[in-house]
Amino acid sequence: MTHLNKIPETYTTRWNTHSGAINSPASRSLSTQTRKYNTSCDRCRKSRVKCSGGIPCRRCASSSGSPCVYSPSQRRGKKRACTNNGLSASNEVPSLEITPSDLGMGAFNLEIEPTVEPQNIDPNLFNDLLGFDQTLPSHDVELISGASGSANSPSLTEIVDALDSQPPSFCLKPISKCPKACYADIHDMSGIVDAIMKNPGQTPLDEILSLFQSVFHQSAQYLACQNCDTGCLRYINLVMLHQRQVSLLSELAEDPREYLRGDTTHTTLGGFQTSKQDDIAMKQLIVRHATRDVILSVNADHESATGFQERSIAGTLDLSDTGKLNVKWLVEVSENLRRTLEHVKVLLEKDDWTTKLLDA
Repeated sequence: MTHLNKIPETYTTRWNTHSGAINSPASRSLSTQTRKYNTSCDRCRKSRVKCSGGIPCRRCASSSGSPCVYSPSQRRGKKRACTNNGLSASNEVPSLEITPSDLGMGAFNLEIEPTVEPQNIDPNLFNDLLGFDQTLPSHDVELISGASGSANSPSLTEIVDALDSQPPSFCLKPISKCPKACYADIHDMSGIVDAIMKNPGQTPLDEILSLFQSVFHQSAQYLACQNCDTGCLRYINLVMLHQRQVSLLSELAEDPREYLRGDTTHTTLGGFQTSKQDDIAMKQLIVRHATRDVILSVNADHESATGFQERSIAGTLDLSDTGKLNVKWLVEVSENLRRTLEHVKVLLEKDDWTTKLLDA
């Protein structure tokens, strides 16, 4: 047992170590006010990142959104009975007792540097505008699941739970809510394309073309949005949307009768009404132009995915095995979509596309 009057001054805080005052009301009142505080502020603890310490810490100082607050520590240490100097267990003051383990950790120094916790994310990552050039610790990268068959092909939600943010992402920039709701629009459009494919012939061609035009512009906005980093795993959702677009175009090119059997739209030029054959030819041309726009979007997917892959190979982007699988999936899917779109272009350039509709 370490006697109170032999505690080194470096391990005491603001209480009075005079033995005669230990059992006095003033001493007990003072000891109850002496609290140990967490060495990391509440914001850093919630985000599970290393806190630099100080008030404010570096992370809170760089953000004016919330104050830098240190909550009292919930750790109380072991209570040890005291039989020396006539002190009973009922009169002991646990906050004044020190164990060897406490001395080793410097538990009574409120100004000590925060202990480095293993597998934490460097807070500098959240202040780096180029986020992806930094290294993501293996603990967090491994939360990214495998890369085959998710809603964004892999299951990608665990890292969100680790970082207390949404939606899933391995981007190292702070995830903030996009004011333009780019991600939500991409998700909704993907669902609409899926519904069209499940109910062929129920959607007029003009609505399909309008949807494809909206997807083209929304995809470009998503890739350019500063709040929707293309490095995020949410980016896989965009590729899934393009997969469904290409599937719909493939079916439309191979057998337009299935989707256009109930189409009542007609091409007009001012007051001029085209013939049925010319009307179908114009629709074929417009579908080819829609395919061109999808090709541009898929090429942007491929360029971004190969960029991640090249940086990983060059060593400027540190990815775990699961992260590499995710990037590999993006590259392979975009390459397959490009090949499929080349086939669609060939089909739409044939005259029998018009003939199939004329015979319907």
